[in-house]
Amino acid sequence: MDIRRRIDSARNLTPTESQMAQVVLGMGDRLQSISIKEFARAANVSIASVHRFCKKIGLEGFKELKIEVARSVAQGDRNPEVDINFPFGPKEPAARIVPQMRSVYEATVRDTCEALDIEMLEHATRLLGRARHIGIYTQSHNLHPAQMFCDRLLSVGRDAFCHQDVERQYRSALALDEQDAAVFISYSGLAPDINRKLALLTERHVPIVYIGTAAARRRHPGLDAYLLVSDREHLQERITQFASHISVQFVLDILFSCVFAADYDACSAFVKRALPYTHLPVPAE
Repeated sequence: MDIRRRIDSARNLTPTESQMAQVVLGMGDRLQSISIKEFARAANVSIASVHRFCKKIGLEGFKELKIEVARSVAQGDRNPEVDINFPFGPKEPAARIVPQMRSVYEATVRDTCEALDIEMLEHATRLLGRARHIGIYTQSHNLHPAQMFCDRLLSVGRDAFCHQDVERQYRSALALDEQDAAVFISYSGLAPDINRKLALLTERHVPIVYIGTAAARRRHPGLDAYLLVSDREHLQERITQFASHISVQFVLDILFSCVFAADYDACSAFVKRALPYTHLPVPAE
C-alpha cells in the first residue's frame, strides 16, 4: 500500500502521530539519509513515539517506513500522477483528454485496490450472502451505480432494493432487522441525514457494509464492515465526481463478484432459470 494511503487509512492517530505523518510526507526521499534519532528530533517526538507510529500504519519499524517511502517516491517518478480533480484544461484536444482520463481511471482503481481490506471484503460478502433482504442506501450521483448493483443482485436471485425517495428509504430501513443487511454508500460520510439513517439501521441491529473513504470511516466508526475507496478527490474543487464514481462502481462490482463466487452454483442456476423471461428477442431474418 502507498505510504500516503497507509497514513490516511490508519485509525485513531493522535495529534503527535498526525504531526509525524506530515513530517514523513514532507521529507519524501530525504528520509533515506537520516537515522531514527534524527527523524525524532525533526518531528519533535521521542524514538518510542516513532515506533508506535510505524506500528499504527502497519509497519514493523523505522527501517520499513524508509523502504515504503522510497517505494512511493520511485513509483511516483515512474507514473507521474494526473490531477484527479482537474484532469484537463481549457480547449485541450481530444488526443490529450483521452490519455488523461485513462490515467484518472488507472490511478483511482490502483488507489482503491490498495485501500481495500480483503478480510473486510470477505466479511461483507458473508453478511450479504446470509441476508434475507439487502437494502442499499445512498443518494445523488451514487444512486446510479447503487441501482446497477441492486439489479445485479436481483439478477442472481437476491432480494435487494435501492430506493431514491428518502421517505421510502426510512420505511424500508424500519422493516429490516438482524436477519437482513444494508449497504450504505457515502464517499465523504457527510451526506445529509446520514447519521439519522445509520442510527436507525443500528437500532434495528441491521448489519451495515459501509462504502466510502478512510475519512468517512473515521466519521462513522463501529459499523460491521468498511470497504474503502480512493480518497484523492476534493469534495468541492473539482470538475465533477470522476474518481468517486469510478471507485464506488469498482468496489460494488468487486462486492457483487464476491457474492456470486461464494454461491456460484445457486447464482448460475438462477440466471439460467430467468433466461426464458429476460432474454432479448431473436431478430427477424
